[in-house]
Amino acid sequence: MKPYYKLLPALLPFVLFFAGGIVLTGLQSLGMMNPLVHYTSMWTAYKIVLTHSHFLVSILFSFYVAFVSSTIATVLGTLLAYTMWKLPLGLKSKTVVYKIPLVLPHIAVAFITMIFLSRSGVFSSLCYHLGITATMEEFPNLIFSRYGVGEIIAYSIKETSFVALMAVSVLMKFDKRYLQTARQLGAGEIRIFFFVVLPHLKETLTTTFLILFIYSFGAFEIPYILGNSSPGMLSLQVYDYYFKHDLSQRPVAMALLVILFLVSSLLAYLYFKISNKLDKGGM
Repeated sequence: MKPYYKLLPALLPFVLFFAGGIVLTGLQSLGMMNPLVHYTSMWTAYKIVLTHSHFLVSILFSFYVAFVSSTIATVLGTLLAYTMWKLPLGLKSKTVVYKIPLVLPHIAVAFITMIFLSRSGVFSSLCYHLGITATMEEFPNLIFSRYGVGEIIAYSIKETSFVALMAVSVLMKFDKRYLQTARQLGAGEIRIFFFVVLPHLKETLTTTFLILFIYSFGAFEIPYILGNSSPGMLSLQVYDYYFKHDLSQRPVAMALLVILFLVSSLLAYLYFKISNKLDKGGM
């Protein structure tokens, strides 16, 4: 046990702040540690969350935004990585610009998306001056859309470069002689991509998709800036019930946080399972 004792200084902050925070959240979601809560059952907050249509729509909406944005980012990032990988050696150094969204915080990407896609933004003004729209108000309402269009676009912009980075790192180890062999056997570019390159990227893209999904499902910055309040993503509901309601409603916010934690934990478990499979495959 001696090596584990040496880890105690590093584990102590984790236990106090992370694990302690989870336990405190769980207790408050059951109505404990709050003298203003007078629930008849410990599970009242969870019953409210799981039976109220407003919360169910919010949970489904969070799944929808996270799934669509992660899927778009995975597809675009894979195509971008494959295109960059096939470029001549002299041009590959110029592709470093694709990493710009990686260094931008999510809140900056949200404001950039708003500047370009709002009804008073760059694209709206451009459509108006080109005569495509009679007024700037005719431009589609992409920001604060009930369908989460602004959030999906912002997440896709931010996450595509991350997918490309992960995919390029795998493709750099890929033997291009497989491509030459496939061409000699009569395969076209589309068949080569789907039957030679994509299977090689499958495990990496799966784990990357899960990472993006977990983050998008529970993130707060982009939904707060670009999202609609109804239906709002789950993180907005937590913020609303934690800061804008009285203390008697605090267990509802904590129950939502517990649900977020459980979903993220399940997806993290799937991520580690796939990662272990990837490591054992020697890729």
